[in-house]
Amino acid sequence: MAYKAEALGRRHQRAALRQEQVLDAAEHCFLAEGFHGASMSRIAAAAKMSVGHIYQYFENKEAIIIALCERRFSGFEALLAAAEQGGQTASASFVDAWISQFAWWIDPERAPLTLDIMSEAGRNPKVASVVKRIDQRFRDIMRSSLLPLAGPIPQDEVEDRLEAIVMLSHGMTSRITADRNADPGRILGAFRLAVHDLLTRP
Repeated sequence: MAYKAEALGRRHQRAALRQEQVLDAAEHCFLAEGFHGASMSRIAAAAKMSVGHIYQYFENKEAIIIALCERRFSGFEALLAAAEQGGQTASASFVDAWISQFAWWIDPERAPLTLDIMSEAGRNPKVASVVKRIDQRFRDIMRSSLLPLAGPIPQDEVEDRLEAIVMLSHGMTSRITADRNADPGRILGAFRLAVHDLLTRP
């Protein structure tokens, strides 16, 4: 029985590694050619696998896109969680530590795919559903980590201010994608000023 459990664990581990291999290849192809330009055969070639092998792990290209959405936000979510566990005592210091994690979000090599995901959500209801779920998780994180440190925000403005932070985070992605010469540090600095204002202005 123990042998069977061990064998099953190894099989799951191999499957997880193969899935990551496909997602890495797909991300590379999507960045180069876009979601619709990158074919399954191109993804398979980049992953050094057959198309049939990929279908053992993902039903179709849409499933790969959805898995990339989840992987992308999970990585960012882990960074925000690490900021929470960093032992910051002053509220301003914590907010700055939290905001600094957005450097990952707006990395010029990473941001274009995030923007593509948002665009695909406008066309594809399944991707839109995943993006909506991720958006809700982000808001929940802000409620648990940022709002307790905020100033006396009028209750009827809380959701509007959270919405503003979400909009600004998406705006940074658009800005860094549209202008490859834009300074990520300056963009993040502007975001920092806006978030501090949104959290402290009565």
